[in-house]
Amino acid sequence: ELDLGYLFLPVEEPEWLKDTSAHVLRKPLNQLTRTITEVVMAAYGEGSRRLLFQEGPVGSADRALGAHLSGEIARRRLYGKGFDAEVELRFDGGSVAGNGLAAFNVEGVKVVVEGGAQDGVAKGAFGGVVAVLKGKNPYGTYVDGSVGKSFAYGAIGGLLIVEGVADSRFCIRLSGADVVLGGEPERPLRDDLGNLAARAQAKGFAFEYMTRGRALVLGDPGPWICSGMTGGRVYLRHWPEMGLTEEALKRRLAKGAKVAVKPLDARGVEDVRELLAAYLRVLREARREEKARRLEALLQDPQVHFRLVEPVNQQVEQGVSTE
Repeated sequence: ELDLGYLFLPVEEPEWLKDTSAHVLRKPLNQLTRTITEVVMAAYGEGSRRLLFQEGPVGSADRALGAHLSGEIARRRLYGKGFDAEVELRFDGGSVAGNGLAAFNVEGVKVVVEGGAQDGVAKGAFGGVVAVLKGKNPYGTYVDGSVGKSFAYGAIGGLLIVEGVADSRFCIRLSGADVVLGGEPERPLRDDLGNLAARAQAKGFAFEYMTRGRALVLGDPGPWICSGMTGGRVYLRHWPEMGLTEEALKRRLAKGAKVAVKPLDARGVEDVRELLAAYLRVLREARREEKARRLEALLQDPQVHFRLVEPVNQQVEQGVSTE
């Protein structure tokens, strides 16, 4: 007989495995987004109608900032309680907000970050303003202003701005919002080196499955753009001195994308001026007058500085998604 009784005996824990350290306690993740709602609603209940919540720096553990507040405002409006205040959430001091910043943002809420933000910024936004701007480093230089993946995923409303660069799938399934990507190339394009995404201001697959909305790109839109795009309009920077020629823009289209790159029409001129003017206002509010003045020159002749990208067979009813 084979005795297997030892298999059922308890195993003694070695001394070196015994944990004698203190139990480490940390603040709960996502706590700040709830705190914002509590503070804003308390002030609103006291009669305030213009509210500014300022905090910084925030970090990656501070997720979904503003999303909890937008949810509370949406519920109040949906169930007849109403909410008629204007709220600005400002995160400065070199903040890099965690995932989901301003997700599902609603009208009347403005979220501004000076620094950067991670994935999922402004996903599903319904309205309001979301701006991720550069922040000052210890030497007084403005840096970053960038966002992670899937900025403005499925956003159907609002003004959404990135001053720096955006990771992959920028504006995927964009469904009605206005978007500005303000990053610009620092040197002429070198497409001959390959790996276009590494040097682009959007890191690939921008405007996939876009059905509606407007987007303005001031730099290199990156490779594989506009795959499955069926509606909306994208305005790309035409800047031959930096290598952003019409041919270079066409090289960035996804294989099989059913879109055309063409000169601006009258509506395109109006769109570019509206989007660029909105971007300049946000820059000036952030005391970035020098940069705003430089970009103002683009307003004079949009037909020279931009090209329109839109689906070849544009869907007729823009209020209906084809997804």
